[in-house]
Amino acid sequence: MKLSELAIRRPIYVIVLFVLLTVLGYMSYTNLGAELMPKFTPPMISVQIVYPGASPTEVENSLTRKVE
Repeated sequence: MKLSELAIRRPIYVIVLFVLLTVLGYMSYTNLGAELMPKFTPPMISVQIVYPGASPTEVENSLTRKVE
């Protein structure tokens, strides 16, 4: 017996299967635990360079551009 014949001759099987899949799908969806906007902290690094006696332009040209 083909699946289409079974669905036409005994529709109760199809109805029960549909209801079962719907209930299981709803239960799975409620237990999913996905958040719309999850908390996220991007990786960050901070570098401090001390160059006593140098002007800001000199620090930028000699150190900062090399570090970046």
